[in-house]
Amino acid sequence: SGDISRPRLGLDAATAEEVQGRITHAIHLAALYNLSAPRDVSILLNVDGTRHVLDFLEGAPSLERFAHTSTIAVVGTHTGLFREDDLDVGQGFKNAYDETKFLAEQLVRERRDRIPTVILRPATVVGDSRSGAIEKIDGPYYALTMIARNLHRIVPDTGGNRFYIAPVDFVAHAYYRLFEDEESVGKVFHLIDADPPTYLEFLEMACDAMGRPRPWMKVPAAWMKPMGRLPMFERITGVPREAFEHSFFSVEYDVSQVAPALEKHGISCPPVRDYIDVMVRYFLEHSDDPAIRKGDWRAVTT
Repeated sequence: SGDISRPRLGLDAATAEEVQGRITHAIHLAALYNLSAPRDVSILLNVDGTRHVLDFLEGAPSLERFAHTSTIAVVGTHTGLFREDDLDVGQGFKNAYDETKFLAEQLVRERRDRIPTVILRPATVVGDSRSGAIEKIDGPYYALTMIARNLHRIVPDTGGNRFYIAPVDFVAHAYYRLFEDEESVGKVFHLIDADPPTYLEFLEMACDAMGRPRPWMKVPAAWMKPMGRLPMFERITGVPREAFEHSFFSVEYDVSQVAPALEKHGISCPPVRDYIDVMVRYFLEHSDDPAIRKGDWRAVTT
């Protein structure tokens, strides 16, 4: 097996050459997704790891297509419209994950003249829209944790901020179809719900699905944001500070390239209201399962 943190992906020279000679299509999915991980560890896996993959693929003479898995989080702290072709728009970053995925996509773009590339930026991925099944509970599921603990009655007023999530079955299907399409080469695609709910609308749908009362008071987001920095915040709420702060930025993601590309394959992201019940049900049935509450970044450095 390979190791993206090492040159030649950790393979000996003979094995690397043999593998490179057989590659026609490559997909880069490996990354460290943990908002609490230190920057140096995130750099090692997300930036250096991507560089090593690109170096390896440049030695693959028969390579026809490469898919790089980025994320809509490369938007960082930018507000307003973020186009699929945008990357560096002068944004800052909320955490090392967002920053290092941005840096990784920069590396990929720099080599698009030598490597035929498709860049895909999924939204935050949630469980299967039919079963609710998910490998790891984090991200949007922290909102469900707060509802389950009855800590949702007073919420930040995030205005019209959209809540960009997408079920894993949609992301996988869209990813596959876009990757196999020759017309995708050289393009960037946002794999998102084109008409997402606001943060408050998501909370209300989740409350209804969980049988809990909806939030009854909104307070200015500027009042609540400092709460996430308090030492006891995560212990009480079950929500890491880094995840809490993701709710406070207003951005609109462009879908002008992905919409027609998926339309010809008959693919569209289901609206949240169509799968919120199974999402919540799976969460309630599995929220105490340690197997899906994994994600300790230390595991990748030992």
